[in-house]
Amino acid sequence: MCRIISYNIHSGLGRDKLQDYRRIGQFLAESGADIVLLQEMDTRPSERAIERDVEDICAKNVYNLVASPALHEPSGWYGNAILTRFKVLEQVTFDVSQQGRQPRNVQIVVLQTDKGPLTVVNTHKGLKRLERRSQFALLHDYLAERMRTNPMPLVLAGDFNEWQFFSRAFTSLNKLLVQHKVGPTFPSQLPIFSLDRVWVSDDIAVSECIKLTSEKAKVFSDHLPVQLDIRLPEASVPFTSE
Repeated sequence: MCRIISYNIHSGLGRDKLQDYRRIGQFLAESGADIVLLQEMDTRPSERAIERDVEDICAKNVYNLVASPALHEPSGWYGNAILTRFKVLEQVTFDVSQQGRQPRNVQIVVLQTDKGPLTVVNTHKGLKRLERRSQFALLHDYLAERMRTNPMPLVLAGDFNEWQFFSRAFTSLNKLLVQHKVGPTFPSQLPIFSLDRVWVSDDIAVSECIKLTSEKAKVFSDHLPVQLDIRLPEASVPFTSE
């Protein structure tokens, strides 16, 4: 069994107004997650050292961090990141930024699990409807081509910012991958909107897909984390990095 968590950590700032990557890192390690897809990782504040932020979110040496910044500043970076206990075979950042809007990207990392290679895709989409539609289309086309040329188990998760209750925005993605719905995840104290979502390829067996609703989860960010437990097939095709 492999446990994956997707979590918009709101720059480490909790609802109690405390910024603390250390407690988030400990929470993730205690959850038993093997892989964590983070959105809104922020190392820009000059009063903190980047190395300390990374050490704290990694629970010291429990995880390795793979960064995928959307914004760079002299004092640090902001964007997506993946924490993992597994060896990293490949990492790619795919830019889906739209003109005049905050930069956004898709983070793709291939990991060597005990069952073989696994692709994890981490993303944080835009706030405007038309912006997101373009980003969803780019994401779909990229994944469709990647799955065609290098097939392997794949997990897609992140903060999709699609708040409409009867949205058709995911029609194409739902034909490509299997979505596992967890319901509202935002705001964490009283969730109303289903912003955080998960898809898997059809060769992955999902044991459980839930949102975490502990008191810590309700306080540490404005989003609830989503937890996915999966069983992977034995690898039949070796991974080849392009």
